[in-house]
Amino acid sequence: MAGDGFSPMTIKRIHRSAAVRAELENAIRRGDFAPGDRLPSERELVEKFGVSRVSIREAIRSLEALGQVSVQHGRGVFVLDRRSSVGEPMARWLEIHSDEVVELLDVRAALDGLAVQRAVLRGRESEIEAIEAAHEAFRAAVERNAPTEEIVQLDADFHLAIAEASANRLLYDLLVDLNAYLSSHRHFALSPTGRPARSLAEHDRIVEAILCRDVERARDAMASHLHSVREFMVAAGRAAPVQP
Repeated sequence: MAGDGFSPMTIKRIHRSAAVRAELENAIRRGDFAPGDRLPSERELVEKFGVSRVSIREAIRSLEALGQVSVQHGRGVFVLDRRSSVGEPMARWLEIHSDEVVELLDVRAALDGLAVQRAVLRGRESEIEAIEAAHEAFRAAVERNAPTEEIVQLDADFHLAIAEASANRLLYDLLVDLNAYLSSHRHFALSPTGRPARSLAEHDRIVEAILCRDVERARDAMASHLHSVREFMVAAGRAAPVQP
């Protein structure tokens, strides 16, 4: 399936259907599939990802719950207009999967905490400068009210710049996988008015601590930032409308 809009991906460490969902969603967000486009068939996706039909179906169901695709029986799976709001379907998904989301965010907080600690202790000057550059790019996007998709990507870039400075390849790879899995959650968390600015202020404190080479302050700033994200997601899940 050359030129099908997907990047090469090894399904590992995270549940196969979740990894497939993340890769499909990333392709949709990048614009590889425009609104109205039909996704590859179930058989083609099985061959592409090397997983079972069950995993593909679970991934498609998740995308449908998120409001990303429409399943039209006998015709295929079609991408919905991404300009429409994804808040309501995402909130319903969070209500169903709230325990899983909280657990993943807790794991991410632990890994990001370790990454920032190691970045402070081991980060080379060029890597610290890369963290600053990623932070300033995020700041510029927030201040000019950039589209949520751009802010989400720059937020991920900031956190991965810290992981890169940790000089721990396994830690970096684990965070790359978690970022792929949690992409829809990050999009949801950064969509409401005021949330990007709050994240920016929290990033400010993280960067300030890194530049001061203050391990304890950097860890605390990262923990506070991700606790804020966790609390927002928990509250969003609780506020989801009850479906008849």
